[in-house]
Amino acid sequence: MYNLLLVDDEPLIKVAFQSAVEWGKNGFLLAATASNGQEALHIVETQHIDAVITDLKMPGMDGLALIHELKKRSFTGPILVLSNYSDFDSVRTALTDGAYDYFLKINMNGESIGEHLEKMADLLRVQQQRQTEEDHRSFAIEAQKKENALIHCAQWITSTAEPSPASNPFSMLPEPLSFPIRLFTVTLIPAKTHPMPALDAVTDLITEVFDEISGKVFLHTHEDEICGLISNESLVASGRTLDKKLARLQRQVTTYFLDAPVIIYHDKPISLAELRQDYQLCEDSKALAFYVGRSAPIKATAHTVTAHPFHVSQAELSKATAVAAQNADELQMQIAVHTFFQNCAALCMPPQRVREACHLLLERPGENMIPQETLEQTFKEIEKAPTAEALEQLLCLILQERMGLSKIALSKFKKEVQAVIIYVNAHYMDKLTLDSIADYVGLNREYLSRLFSKETGIGLFQYINEVRMKRAGEMIRSNKQVYIKEVAAAVGFDDPYFFSRKFKDFYGKTPSEYAEA
Repeated sequence: MYNLLLVDDEPLIKVAFQSAVEWGKNGFLLAATASNGQEALHIVETQHIDAVITDLKMPGMDGLALIHELKKRSFTGPILVLSNYSDFDSVRTALTDGAYDYFLKINMNGESIGEHLEKMADLLRVQQQRQTEEDHRSFAIEAQKKENALIHCAQWITSTAEPSPASNPFSMLPEPLSFPIRLFTVTLIPAKTHPMPALDAVTDLITEVFDEISGKVFLHTHEDEICGLISNESLVASGRTLDKKLARLQRQVTTYFLDAPVIIYHDKPISLAELRQDYQLCEDSKALAFYVGRSAPIKATAHTVTAHPFHVSQAELSKATAVAAQNADELQMQIAVHTFFQNCAALCMPPQRVREACHLLLERPGENMIPQETLEQTFKEIEKAPTAEALEQLLCLILQERMGLSKIALSKFKKEVQAVIIYVNAHYMDKLTLDSIADYVGLNREYLSRLFSKETGIGLFQYINEVRMKRAGEMIRSNKQVYIKEVAAAVGFDDPYFFSRKFKDFYGKTPSEYAEA
């Protein structure tokens, strides 16, 4: 329904309009009347008026002056002038100044008024269509500006070059853009048994996951990493959250390519000016995956390394393990190693530095040295350890060997069996099969099974089960509130009920009973 303003100083004209027209039928509502131009201007400024019908001759401000003022104030609705036969000169001026048509008062009746209202309604519909199209064009232009900015930004923030005013993509934009965005990175990790997926394949998955959001996700590939940017406005409008979209992406990539990526995201909207800084924060937070795993996207977190510097933790580990070795105290050694890894996690220490610390510790001169061949194999497994937890268990195993506390003395076995023992202790949380282990050491599966049993006195899968149960027991002792399902998954069991049976067979108690003991 369109709002009409009638401007005329003659009361009979106003009454005639009100009574002669079926306003709803013609798509108009007689919203207001005025007796001269000044009153009309006040109404237009204070109410929503779509169209105006005005007389030309009125006291005070006449119709011509009103038309002039309306156009001056950017009134775009149709203006119809009322006139007499003697007003043709004024009518011509009115049409020149912006009125779309005129209407002789002598011909005024319901039918003729209705015809003019239909014309004005058609004009208004055309105007609205044009305005809608213009709004769409403006929106598209603005969206394109955002797209261009994000495309440049995704490339810019991953650049290793020092930032400068000339390299800043925002300086090249015709006008400053200010809109909050969300940032995430996806880093692919080489798998142990299959090739790493191509970046293009993963970008296709990302596009598919974000497809339902009305707004593109902008991606830039850099080495083994994909940097993603998306407008926070688009994300909010979709009713989705970034963490849930990325969790779905994590599942998709893992399903298709068999190995989970490291996904880091900033948990709050950020400005364009903050992009480079927050991208670096995501890069620094990648180390968190080593400590918390890659089963879910990780929030970027700022870390302070001043409280307990890494070199202090490393020195403390070396000293504590040396004392433990002198005392032949396995528990003391385990506590020292666990404390070291806790400190590394708190500092979000890069995994490679942690591995280097393990190398240095194992290379320390002393008694009960590991044979060089075994040590080299151990170093290889240290490099492959996927998580801090796996590396901690592996380090404890080797230190037990050095201290003469290991129930299975590595140095007594053939190198293939040594490799299996080290591998199992580093990968007990994985889906271990006889085939996968045999492939790893390069032996026939039947031969490996017989060799392991002959050398150690126990079956391979019995040994795997012992490693898993010991780790499960440690987890339950350290946190009595932990869920059995979580413990089962952490030590390589998909079925928590099957895990509980195996646990009871090993300890003589269910996991719940063990926790209460």
